[in-house]
Amino acid sequence: MNRIQTACFCLMASAFVLAAILVVRVDQQAGTNAAHADGQVIAQPAFTMMTARTRGGGGNDSGEESLFILDNNAGVLVVYTPNVARKQLEPIAGIKMTEIFGRK
Repeated sequence: MNRIQTACFCLMASAFVLAAILVVRVDQQAGTNAAHADGQVIAQPAFTMMTARTRGGGGNDSGEESLFILDNNAGVLVVYTPNVARKQLEPIAGIKMTEIFGRK
């Protein structure tokens, strides 16, 4: 075997190793994204928005997602639920954080 053939085999072997590492990393990343798909969080200095699975009215588990918005400046939490038929979000709850934690 001459030097050119040895170099070609080395390059092919390193290509297979890199491809295997890429497949493993992509698989790990896909698993991480699937685990966090239901609770997305957006945080800014003035507000925090998060989606989470909630139960529907009457205590049954409808498995719908709701949007929680925390206004960091005013200290107010508002919860919105989707109304698919009307294609809009409806506010279902709003509370001041001072009412929950008792601080002013």
